[in-house]
Amino acid sequence: MATFTLPEFAPGLPAARVDASLRQVLVARDRAHECAALWFAEVSRRGLYRELGHASLHLYATQELGFSDNRYHQFKAVESGDIGWTKAQQVARVATEATQAVWVAKAATTGRRELEQQVRQARERRPRVPAAAQLAFDRVEPPVADLPVTINLRGDGVRLARYESLVEKAHKLGLVPAGADRFDLVLAALECLVESQPSEKVSHGPTAQIIIHQCPDCERAAVTTNRGEKRVAPAQLAALTCDAHVRRPGKPNRATIKPSVRAAVLARDRHRCATPGCRSTHFLEVHHLTPRGQGGSNRAENLITLCSRCHGFVHEKGGTVAPAQVGAG
Repeated sequence: MATFTLPEFAPGLPAARVDASLRQVLVARDRAHECAALWFAEVSRRGLYRELGHASLHLYATQELGFSDNRYHQFKAVESGDIGWTKAQQVARVATEATQAVWVAKAATTGRRELEQQVRQARERRPRVPAAAQLAFDRVEPPVADLPVTINLRGDGVRLARYESLVEKAHKLGLVPAGADRFDLVLAALECLVESQPSEKVSHGPTAQIIIHQCPDCERAAVTTNRGEKRVAPAQLAALTCDAHVRRPGKPNRATIKPSVRAAVLARDRHRCATPGCRSTHFLEVHHLTPRGQGGSNRAENLITLCSRCHGFVHEKGGTVAPAQVGAG
């Protein structure tokens, strides 16, 4: 890879010298952007952000690299390899985690000026969309024992435009947690729909419950779905049993954390994930700072609120939480 030496800035130089220096710096900047995009893509492709201590690429980019959301989406657009840096700058102006793939695909088959026009119209809330489109929901984090499951939604242009408009508005209102993907958005929307029905609310408990079956001999666990049983990874199982109701044959159900204590912890943490940069308000779980197997108690001072993604990641990395996360308000 070529090495560039930047000209040292000096005021008062002749116009030709200033122009040449500026052009040299701009070329170096573009090469640096391309190089940075390649390294960023490597972090994303290999999931290295998890080794670096973050549950998602977005959290790594914003917390470690200091990226704004706009810069994050710019790098994500280049990462696909389908568009260059110039088009990625346009995509970053309108893309969100949920609409990133749609805009990258559009940019790959659209000229630069036409793309600029479409971006401008989208920012004016008048998006132009194809007659039909397919939105693929593929969640790849956190990893589980089985391969990730893909859910496909098909809709005409009107429904796609409605989807994009609602997602855009949700982002503008700050309702979308950092790093949330399209699967997260659909789950959050369904959760809000269920919570809107008073008869369905469960006091201090989760909006929906899932059933995990664990073999008492081999301790392997699986969750039952309409697509059959899906195995649960050990770290994910540890996170789930951290805040659950346990049922054993012939014995009454037992909550791992008393409902009143759970409610107090959620209230103390303002019903938000305490992971810096995440702040999700959906799918909240209570985590033990010191695991019960190591003598940790169920007292509020040993508990912290995490979203399901961050909770699973903490258990995957050994069950520890950075002190800065404790009691974040």
